[in-house]
Amino acid sequence: MHMKFFVPIFACLVGLVPTAYFGGSSAVGQSTLPGSAGVPTADSVGLSAATASFLRTAASANLFEIESSRLALTRSQSERVKDFANRMVADHTRAAIRLKQALTEAAATMPPEMLDDKHQQQLESLKAAGNAEFDKAYVEAQYKAHIESISLATDYAKNGDNPRLRELVAQVVPILQSHLDHASTMR
Repeated sequence: MHMKFFVPIFACLVGLVPTAYFGGSSAVGQSTLPGSAGVPTADSVGLSAATASFLRTAASANLFEIESSRLALTRSQSERVKDFANRMVADHTRAAIRLKQALTEAAATMPPEMLDDKHQQQLESLKAAGNAEFDKAYVEAQYKAHIESISLATDYAKNGDNPRLRELVAQVVPILQSHLDHASTMR
């Protein structure tokens, strides 16, 4: 696989680079249910095992952001929380669409799509939260998810096996930080 195809993958995955960067529309896709966002596996053609593992974890986190935010749109009583949730759904849905496009363009095999066990459990926990506790639980989940995403991205930016992807991931970390900062203001 050519290096140029790695450039958009992480940005697409986390939905943080403007859609126009990839020559696409900013339209957000339809509902993404658990098990329906791009999650590369180590068997993905054209990806090293390390990169596939990174992308699998990041893609699952991306899907968690979408699904937990969709849940917030239906359960939250706070306009502020709903505004944040709308932002997360739009950014991360666009990311899942762009990831699929980037992998297709790179001739990488698109594996089955799903939340990993950790993110599935986190989503189930949010679903089980009572109405009075939901907003706090959702904001806390977003806060923790972004801390983990920043850690994941920072590690790949320093140690990843693809130089172009490392460079891109390093550029995305400040944007992830802005999402964390936003979540922090709602805690």
